[in-house]
Amino acid sequence: MDKIGILTQEQYKNKFRVDNAVAFANPTNYGLEKVITTLTQIVAGVLRQKFYTVQGSLTDYVPIQMGTGAYSKQLFQYAVAQVGDSFESGIVQPGNGINKDANVDITIDGISIRNNFWRMKYEATKEIIEMGRVNAETFSYIEEQERARLKTFQLGIQKVAFLGTSDGLNYGLLNQPDVTVNTSLLPASVAAMTIEQLSNFAKTAISTYFANTNSTVFPNTWLMPTAEYMSLGVPVNPEFPIGTVREYLEKAFVYAGAPADFKILHTVYNNTAGTGQKGRHVLYNRDADTLTMYLPKPYTPYPLFPTGALDMISDAEAQFTGVWAKRPNELLYMDVQA
Repeated sequence: MDKIGILTQEQYKNKFRVDNAVAFANPTNYGLEKVITTLTQIVAGVLRQKFYTVQGSLTDYVPIQMGTGAYSKQLFQYAVAQVGDSFESGIVQPGNGINKDANVDITIDGISIRNNFWRMKYEATKEIIEMGRVNAETFSYIEEQERARLKTFQLGIQKVAFLGTSDGLNYGLLNQPDVTVNTSLLPASVAAMTIEQLSNFAKTAISTYFANTNSTVFPNTWLMPTAEYMSLGVPVNPEFPIGTVREYLEKAFVYAGAPADFKILHTVYNNTAGTGQKGRHVLYNRDADTLTMYLPKPYTPYPLFPTGALDMISDAEAQFTGVWAKRPNELLYMDVQA
């Protein structure tokens, strides 16, 4: 068949090409949708927002205990102190009679901390789920929602661990009200000290801390501002670049009496946590008997639950405390003055 209507086959093909070109040049006029050009490459995956997170694990900074005291309004712990006669009052003279022995006793008290109840949900409509599924590069809307909620919880717990909550009902590692604030040890930044000054600082700081604990314990952790930590990675002696200033300080503290596992940590929260929003350094004993943060109920997401015929809701819950400084005299804040 040579003709299609009044046109030959070749004439029809040419007209079809022309009509298509016009239509795709003006898609709205012809009811067509031009989704993407052939010069565009769809990149696989989803680009997610980045947030500040501390190096390593949060438990490297604060001991965290999970699963204790779920659904309790307060977490309570007994505290026992020894009272009574001194050791030497127990020295007796034979033959002086009975009922003259020294006595020992204990006093029982308790400390407690608030337990916080936390919930968060997200909604998933049928239309949004389907839109994510039929895209040229598919992604799971529900998975991205869950990632966002989990990250919100993790960042929230991280902030509470260092600064507490903004309502003032929970304290973090850097703002405990009963911890001594020393403003004389750091008249200037650590980064500005000479090697001799650093050595003297290590001896003075650890003796100040030891006295603060009534001579009972040495610190095993020095938490400093990230801004200063980064400046300590330079060689102690540029002519003999064998060790860094940071390594030198860690050894200086150990030589001054700190335990062998003494280490220096850092966070950006320390940058402005001190007096006048200057840097705050913390010497402390990183031990569960000294300070602990509790997660009575860890982050727990629940399955999607239908609401109506088309939509779904996902709930999650958790419970957390602030940082519980059980022995506040085993922490010492050193605020930079200059």
